[in-house]
Amino acid sequence: MGSAGDVVQGYVTAQVERLLAAVPGVRAGDDGAVHDARVATRRLRAALSVYRPVLDREVTDPLRDELAELGHVLGAARDAYVEGHALGSRLAREDPSLVVGPVERRVEEDRSAARLLAQDRVDAWLASARFDELVATLAQELPAGPRASRSPGKLLPRRARRAWDRLDGAMELAATARAEDRDEALHEVRKAARRARYASEVAAAVVGAPARRSAKRAHRVQEILGTQHDAVTRQETLRRLAHQADLDGESTFTYGRLHALEQRAGQAALDAAAKPLRRVAGGGHRRWMR
Repeated sequence: MGSAGDVVQGYVTAQVERLLAAVPGVRAGDDGAVHDARVATRRLRAALSVYRPVLDREVTDPLRDELAELGHVLGAARDAYVEGHALGSRLAREDPSLVVGPVERRVEEDRSAARLLAQDRVDAWLASARFDELVATLAQELPAGPRASRSPGKLLPRRARRAWDRLDGAMELAATARAEDRDEALHEVRKAARRARYASEVAAAVVGAPARRSAKRAHRVQEILGTQHDAVTRQETLRRLAHQADLDGESTFTYGRLHALEQRAGQAALDAAAKPLRRVAGGGHRRWMR
């Protein structure tokens, strides 16, 4: 298995390969490839952050900043597509008598415009010297950090525990958040769960099944809170589109109805999150981190 540095470097190399494999599809505007590139980017950033003592921070900290920006650009393209598809599907399920005005056209034009703008930014990023330098640096063996030679069986679980402690803190803040701050607090829980998941994936190379079980629990929280967050985001889009429709003299009835349906979907996701949140907070599956 080698040292802790070997394990983290192996994970980084695998994610760089996945990122590069997705690039042709991303350039072609394939949404699946955009998703794959975004996930690889997030995994890279999480690994460089959680396991920073294993690699030279003077090299990896700037890489994390670049990955954050690349992830944001990819996310804008992905989110515009997903949101447009979700709203289109919801409209398709509606009774035609409840769809008043050119709602479908307005949603399609708005989300398509957002997707095209985001794709232009993605294309510019991928064609830039910054991207070439980023992947060239990541594709090499990264300089070792002060703890690179440590035993992976000891160091990696300890570092992963930090990511899980961060998730615990986010959950505590969400539990006491004011109503107006709840959605943002839950979004922070989701991001912390994603970080804990990826940290566990790295450690799974030495820990095995226990780390994979923890990653699975974190993934479930990430997934269901993602559903809740998406519903909140769609509500914001519908409010904006309703305002535009009103200014143009169109009925806003359908936007209000869709907004109410998204509210219900978000609440249903939040209700469904209770059990996964309890399971992820349980200490039994974390024994490998001690």
